[in-house]
Amino acid sequence: MDKTFDFFQGIIREQFVGSFASAFDKIDEWTSMQSLIVVSTIDEHFDVLLSHEELKNVTSLQALHQKVLQKMED
Repeated sequence: MDKTFDFFQGIIREQFVGSFASAFDKIDEWTSMQSLIVVSTIDEHFDVLLSHEELKNVTSLQALHQKVLQKMED
């Protein structure tokens, strides 16, 4: 499994289409539906479940990636 940030960023970017495409890296601007889609995508690719609180506490894609990697090791 590819754990690099580039791969992670790519799978997140794929979830944002149309008018949302430019906001894929602005976590604080995600709608609740976008957040659910991202949580589902992370679960599908990394077998990691994130809580609402965990997602709410990250401020960047880099921080989200680090959180996912941390949870993979737990």
